[in-house]
Amino acid sequence: MDLRYPDYSSENIYTLACGISSFLGVERNCLGKIEVHSRRAALVLLDGLGWSTLGKVGIPKEARKITTVFPSTTSTVLTTLFTAMTPGEHGVLGYNTFVKRMGGVINTLRFTHPSVKERDSFKDSIGFDKVFPNVKGYLKEVKEKKTVEIVPRGIDGNEFSKATHENTTETKTYSNLWDALYIFSDSLQKDYDFVYLYIPDVDTMSHKYGPYVEPTVSTAKAVFEGVYNVAKNNADKFSTFITADHGHVSVSESLILMDDKELMDMLEVPPYGDSRALFMRSRYDLSTYISRKYETLKMFSRNEVLEKSLLGRVADQSYVPDYIGVPTDYKSYIFDYKDNGEYAKLKGHHGGLLPEEFEIPLVVLGE
Repeated sequence: MDLRYPDYSSENIYTLACGISSFLGVERNCLGKIEVHSRRAALVLLDGLGWSTLGKVGIPKEARKITTVFPSTTSTVLTTLFTAMTPGEHGVLGYNTFVKRMGGVINTLRFTHPSVKERDSFKDSIGFDKVFPNVKGYLKEVKEKKTVEIVPRGIDGNEFSKATHENTTETKTYSNLWDALYIFSDSLQKDYDFVYLYIPDVDTMSHKYGPYVEPTVSTAKAVFEGVYNVAKNNADKFSTFITADHGHVSVSESLILMDDKELMDMLEVPPYGDSRALFMRSRYDLSTYISRKYETLKMFSRNEVLEKSLLGRVADQSYVPDYIGVPTDYKSYIFDYKDNGEYAKLKGHHGGLLPEEFEIPLVVLGE
């Protein structure tokens, strides 16, 4: 299957971030920009609603297809979206990522070891800004604009949120979709200059059931149509940009990497990134072994990662691993830090470069 490679100078969620940052009065040295021509703007991120999933709901005439960043996973995308930096600049490279300062692999969203369920176990010992010093959220630099974020109750106040999107004038939390839509509609009636809404429901269902089955499609329909209608009804007041962080693939097979002793012996740290974007550090030439054992896993050497600009501009060469493996089929590659973990049981995965996970919608209303 053909891979979609990122182009950080064309229509990409990175260039959308650059446009939003510029709209808010914070200029970044960007490779490209999707312009935001409006007096007031709303940004809606529907987690997991890839272009192909939206296609099952119905693609509106205002939609166009853009791409996300690599790896196509929430922590990396959200960091790009609220820093206007490429993954290689900010260094949040996957759900789990290697941080030399921490001596190994950490979970980026929860700011903890991957085996630990509780959030922010590191914060009493070291700050997020020390672990990820290049994460520079532009919302901290906004002046003279009134901003609000609307997020699910429970994800506000954590270290990742505070470093990225939680630097708005106000934060509002909701308990379910209908609450989110009500608060969103109410916020568009008020004097905010910028409104951000995040809804994770499609991603939750895609992981559990797969992206194209009835419960996921029904959820996607309710979420998208609800947001679309609110934005449409307020198109005279706000330009609303509805997009996603990534799509999903329906997993054909989950391969358990912990069982591959030969590979584990060759790696200096466990594979990190995501189940469909395997970042690997090794002193050995892994290409021969991988091509023999995992024929549909396309390997990129460190030089190829840089030549193809998979991570965009790179601020710190230590961010780039020795190899990145990307599936050309629908398999997922699992390294679970927990005994009897649930990771391998998920039916939808993402992180890679197939169109289903890499192509996302951008719907603009009220421009």
